[in-house]
Amino acid sequence: MNFRSEKKGRGLIINVTSLIDVMFLLLIFFMVTSTFRNQPAVNLVLPRSATATETVDTPSVLYLTNDGRTFLNDAEVGESRLQSILEQLHATSGEDRMVLRADEQASHGDVVRLIDTLKKSGFTRVSLSARLPAGR
Repeated sequence: MNFRSEKKGRGLIINVTSLIDVMFLLLIFFMVTSTFRNQPAVNLVLPRSATATETVDTPSVLYLTNDGRTFLNDAEVGESRLQSILEQLHATSGEDRMVLRADEQASHGDVVRLIDTLKKSGFTRVSLSARLPAGR
């Protein structure tokens, strides 16, 4: 027994061309209107400073966490290899600037030690990073 009637002709065809066009327009809209911030992978709480200014052109960044670990451009670097890596970076880039971002709970002695290491490696201009005041 066959209870279904036989269909004659073509079945239902759904045209998805306009749907694809709309999806591409939405994708382009979100890509154009989105803003991307360069967030470092190292979680720090920078100290606040009333005289802090934003820098547009940032060279390499050296991070110091509150537990004394150091990161160079988001890659952890041991203390024993830090100076040789910095010397190699200075030789290849020719840049003499470095930004030091130290957690506000980091030891003052660790900050001074890193500044000395940077100076020995050839970086003559070291900038300390801080947060802008709350009202700015």
